[in-house]
Amino acid sequence: MKIIEPSTPEQIASYYKIRYELLRKPWGQAEQTTRDEWEDQSIHVLMLDESGDGIATGRLQLDGTDTGLIRSMAVIAAMQGKGLGSDILRFIEQKAKEKKLKKLILDARDHAVKFYEKNGYKVIGDSYLLFGTIKHFRMEKELNLPM
Repeated sequence: MKIIEPSTPEQIASYYKIRYELLRKPWGQAEQTTRDEWEDQSIHVLMLDESGDGIATGRLQLDGTDTGLIRSMAVIAAMQGKGLGSDILRFIEQKAKEKKLKKLILDARDHAVKFYEKNGYKVIGDSYLLFGTIKHFRMEKELNLPM
């Protein structure tokens, strides 16, 4: 497995396909809802398998403060439960430290809260209801920057 920031047209297409197939399509959302106004202010992350196929995504959204927002975390069904999401999180956390961010926040779907807690994030409150059905919780993690 290899984690990259997608740069070729094929890698970028794979990245957005995973985001759409896992995070939007199951709820009948249009493909264009996969992208938002923060795409250009984000670090995009794609995990590739041994064949070079995309299998997981994540995104670190930067807003110019010392806090980053994790978005678009997704692992294809056949690869879930193998620790790949944790690998993506560690990659994103390293990028956040390189950017001198002090904290990461995210809005976790209710079924993913335990995964994020296992990775050191804590629930700090309710967030929003996506598509009128998917409850989210706001979570955060303080980053320990090297002295």
